[in-house]
Amino acid sequence: MMKFVSVSEMIEIEKEANKSGLSYATMMENAGSGLAKIIHEQYQDHIPGPVLGLVGSGNNGGDTLVALDYLSRWGWQTLAYIARPRPGDDQLVKRLIDAGGLLVDGDKDQSFEILAELEKNCSLMLDGVLGTGIKLPLRGRIAEVLRYTRDQLRNMEDPPVVVAVDCPSGIDCDTGEAAEECFPANMTVTMAAVKQGLLRFPAYSYLGDLQLVGIGLEESVLAWKNIRRQVVGDEFVLKSLPARRLDAHKGTFGTAMVIAGSKNYPGAALLAGQAAYRIGAGLVTLAVPEVIYPALVGNFIEATWLPLTHEDGSISEASSSTILRNLEKTTAILIGPGLGLAETTGKFVSSLISGLNRHQPDVQQSVLATNDDLTILPGFVFDADGLKLLAGIPDWHKRLPAPSVLTPHPGEMSVLTGIPVKDIQADRL
Repeated sequence: MMKFVSVSEMIEIEKEANKSGLSYATMMENAGSGLAKIIHEQYQDHIPGPVLGLVGSGNNGGDTLVALDYLSRWGWQTLAYIARPRPGDDQLVKRLIDAGGLLVDGDKDQSFEILAELEKNCSLMLDGVLGTGIKLPLRGRIAEVLRYTRDQLRNMEDPPVVVAVDCPSGIDCDTGEAAEECFPANMTVTMAAVKQGLLRFPAYSYLGDLQLVGIGLEESVLAWKNIRRQVVGDEFVLKSLPARRLDAHKGTFGTAMVIAGSKNYPGAALLAGQAAYRIGAGLVTLAVPEVIYPALVGNFIEATWLPLTHEDGSISEASSSTILRNLEKTTAILIGPGLGLAETTGKFVSSLISGLNRHQPDVQQSVLATNDDLTILPGFVFDADGLKLLAGIPDWHKRLPAPSVLTPHPGEMSVLTGIPVKDIQADRL
């Protein structure tokens, strides 16, 4: 599970964990050892030369030193370039020296001659200079170190693999802004949770493969438990999808109805229907304006079809009754791709929602009344032009059938909310 946090939330989580007995030192040990394990597992058979750590003065510099210590003990040749001064009595520095690692004081390398040699001769480089709490722009010596490294990597014919520790140095982990001195990673290993800025551009383009390691947090830490947001990844999807039984048949996997298309956008209906079929729906019914039905039917022989009345190639208001009469075996409905924005189609969407609501009793589970029987309403997905048409219905958000999913891009979200696209992009969550 990959939780999704702001920088301030992560700071609060670590503060509470420290008070509850999980010390900052233990969290750093867990982070560094987890980082080393990922590197060892993924690169031990492919990295011929030494590992260089660019080490800052903060926690991610500490994570880097811990990781280098573990890698040294596992047989790797390790080097640390101290890009920002660390305390004179730093036990992490002592640990690495005791493990056989080599350290270079960056303050004694003003012309970057040593750094140049280290970067040219290493096979893997850990970027542990700056962490999640930085503010842009970067200034002073640290900006010079990162700029020099960025330029050096760009000019190398065979640059080292770069692994960013928690985040690439110079990324604002709240806003997703990137300093001009930033250099991209092949992999970013972030600690405990994904910081919100990492999934925004331009930051995301610097991450490479995003991995996560735990730092020992438990659900007993209330600030951690209260974070319910998750990043959708392969593991999450695989756990969420129901198993497909070996003795199943097409009826086991439901019927998806796709209400889509118009004279100007017939391909949208075809693409959406084929997508529903390919992801495993048992049956797919395409409800399209009858004027485009002849052109589509030969291109999608697996589908069943529900031709709808139209006005000048767009689904007409009268078609809502056709949909309502054909919901009995439908388990999911997609409304919107390629519908166009004709007035009659807007009335169709409004009439369809009104028809659903008339048959929907005031109970928590939505149902459709058919004669005297009650049939569970299908789930609804509103997309594309369907969202824009939805926005024209007064109090649309109160009238949606349940359950409904909305899938707007920023422009469609702007239409739905009245919020400018630039403001949506600045605060997507």
